[in-house]
Amino acid sequence: MTRHTLLLLPGDGIGPEVMAEVAQLAGLLGQAGVADFALETGLVGGVAYDAHGQAISDADMRLAAAADAVLLGAVGGPK
Repeated sequence: MTRHTLLLLPGDGIGPEVMAEVAQLAGLLGQAGVADFALETGLVGGVAYDAHGQAISDADMRLAAAADAVLLGAVGGPK
């Protein structure tokens, strides 16, 4: 079975909760033998700005370019 790399960018607000469910689903699909996922997580939006001073870091952009798919959560924190 081919392994697919997913980059999860939870963002702000409800994004982290949604991406936690995505990660759980990816794990269940792997256990069932349906698909094989390698998960990576990065920062985007307000949390990235707080951590790096920009909406997304160059390192996370490189991860995104290398991933098979990028899942983007909600962005636009309460600040």
